[in-house]
Order: sequence, then structure tokens, then C-alpha cells
Amino acid sequence: MKLWEIIGELHTIFNPKITENWDNVGLLVGDNTKEVNKVLFCLDVTEKVVKQAVDNNVDLIISHHPVIFSGLKKITNETVHGRKLLKLIENKIAVYSIHTNSDFAINGLNDFIMDKLNLDGGKIIFNEHEFEDYNPIKNKVEHVHSGLARIKILNEEMRLEDLLERIKDSLGISYVRYVGNKDAYVRKIGLVTGGGSSFMYEVADKIDVFLTGDLKYHEALDALEEGRILVDIGHFESEYLFVDMMEQKMAKFFNGEMIRHFEDEIFKLG
Repeated sequence: MKLWEIIGELHTIFNPKITENWDNVGLLVGDNTKEVNKVLFCLDVTEKVVKQAVDNNVDLIISHHPVIFSGLKKITNETVHGRKLLKLIENKIAVYSIHTNSDFAINGLNDFIMDKLNLDGGKIIFNEHEFEDYNPIKNKVEHVHSGLARIKILNEEMRLEDLLERIKDSLGISYVRYVGNKDAYVRKIGLVTGGGSSFMYEVADKIDVFLTGDLKYHEALDALEEGRILVDIGHFESEYLFVDMMEQKMAKFFNGEMIRHFEDEIFKLG
């Protein structure tokens, strides 16, 4: 399958126009006319990812976090980032990154993680947005549907302590951080994967507890004093299943070999 054909399908699923303005998504390295027979999925394009891709003759890496995020003034072997990019280019390995457009898309990462929790109740798309957009690769107008956060309204209240255990068991993680009373009961659960604290005030009056990653001390302190409940799943921990989601999405239109790469947790408990 040609890379441009894959890009056309990904454009349909994760439209680039729902990406945050500061983000950098799409084909960031590579030739869109190349034939793709083998794809590797990852959260971050680390040196381990690049080595695995080279060793396994991978044609395309699909990452969640962009391999090129801020402005680059040079690409040399003097930095880790430069060495990775040089290795990718030398081995003709393309990189396509799907970041906030993956989070916000309907049936994207926010939905995937919320559904993984297997909670009984209805789901609401917060700040829902729909529009028509032209897909230049498929040469057709497509309907685009997205939303910033997901809110689960449980059929019955549950204790925060039980929710914390459900999160750890469902996502396969060893711990979470939380702000609030673990004996409190919650029913309306908000979620933004990754570092989603910038959205928590937008949904604060609609939820009992907010799940995200990368919470800062003063954000947590303010929430505690305001009587709100927060759960910090972890940035890596709330997004590493992007790999599983992408395998499911790609299997619907790609017949080549697919490799899933999982890094170890970044932070260790001392």
C-alpha cells in the first residue's frame, strides 16, 4: 500500500484540522510515494523505536507524540534527536504522528481509554464539534466529528477508591495519584488523556472527578481547597494504549505487517 493512501485513510479517521494550534501532526519524515509493507506503532519515537524499526525493515512509524515538535535549526549527530532523525532518513523510514487530533476525534484516544475502564453508564462528548471538510487525497468531502473531553455518567455512584482500582486494573498500571477523599462517591467522570489539566476548569461544573496526567502541585492544591477531585493517571500511562488503538484502526484497511512497541514506564518508584 502506498504511503499516501495510508495518509488518506488516517486523514479520514483523525482529521488534522481538529488538532490544537500548537501541535505538529501528519507526515513529519519521509516520502509519501513509497510502498509500505510494515508499520510500527509507538507512543514516542525513541532510540529504541528507531533501532527496532531499522532491525525489522519497517517502512513507516506511526507515533502519538510528534517526532518533530518545535523548530529545528540543525539535524546533526551531536544530539539524540538529530541522530534519530538522521537514522530514520538514512534508512528511508517515514514517520507519521497523530497527537491531539487522535485525542479529540470521535472514537479516538479519549474514547478508547474511557471505554477501557468498562464503566456502566452513558458517555457525553464535551465541547462537541462537527463540520464538513475536504480530504485532498481521497478527493471527497467528509464529515468530521470531535470533542475536547469525554464525560461518563455512571448508572450508579461508586466510591473514589473503587474507581482508582478500576483505573489501575483496566489500564494495567501500578499506581495513580489523586486529590480528594477516597471515600467520596462519584458519578460524573471527566477524562482527557495526556497532560489535559488545561481543560479541567472547562468541565469542572459538569463532573465529580477529572482524570488526566501531568498534574502540577498548585493545580492539585487549588483543586483540594476548592473541594474538587482529581486523578492523575500519568501522561505515559494514560496514552501508551495509543498503540493498541492504532493497530485496531489500521487493521481495517492495511494488510501488511504491524508491530506494536511499548516503552517501559518513564518514572520509577524509588
